[in-house]
Amino acid sequence: MGSLSSSGLAVILDSFLPLGKHAGVDFKIGDSLDFKNISAKVIRIRDLEDKFVVGLEFVDISKDDVSRIKELIQSIFFVKEIKLFANITHDEALYLKTVGSEKEYKEGEVLFTEGEDGDAFYAVISGKVRITKKSQIEGGNEEILALIRENEFFGEMALFDEGERTANAQAHSDSRLFVVTAENFNEIIKNNHILAIKILVGFIRTLSRRLKNMNQEMVDLLFSDSVIKDMNQGGNT
Repeated sequence: MGSLSSSGLAVILDSFLPLGKHAGVDFKIGDSLDFKNISAKVIRIRDLEDKFVVGLEFVDISKDDVSRIKELIQSIFFVKEIKLFANITHDEALYLKTVGSEKEYKEGEVLFTEGEDGDAFYAVISGKVRITKKSQIEGGNEEILALIRENEFFGEMALFDEGERTANAQAHSDSRLFVVTAENFNEIIKNNHILAIKILVGFIRTLSRRLKNMNQEMVDLLFSDSVIKDMNQGGNT
């Protein structure tokens, strides 16, 4: 199957079907929906080397089935909008949606605080989340370390390290988040090895990018005008 919508689907076939041709099609969406002999009409054809891409429009399908297809398609897009999961398959997205959960937080609501045991990672579907840490200076205020925006994620180390949270997380605005707990992730590892590997690779790439950015910030700081000036003044004393 190439692609699916609530009104039809696109398939790759070995044989040619003329425009307007009616056919009965069977298709399955994940492990949840299995459709048999759905009446469809050919509305588009395109050559693809020695095969044909055929667009089919559903002719006879119940309203209930259309609603069920829409719901599953929305679940797929819900997950794949998150950068970390952009390259997983539709079936993997459906599975991940059933394993994880969706939570909503009001502006100012605390997700977790520094020192708490970490047990989940979060991806922002909508809204913003700020990551803060209390300054080590006596009487210091909280410092904003990052502002996590739509389609970004945070707290992933909780899936691998059962230690305490090293920062605070709070909804910067009304937010909708996708949450995967350590228990959820262990379930993915047991039941869907390929998806687990894809998620791990995504984590590694993100960590590598963050480390590069941090190294660049350190270099910029070391060679800033103020630091060089202080070094010169120190050398002249």
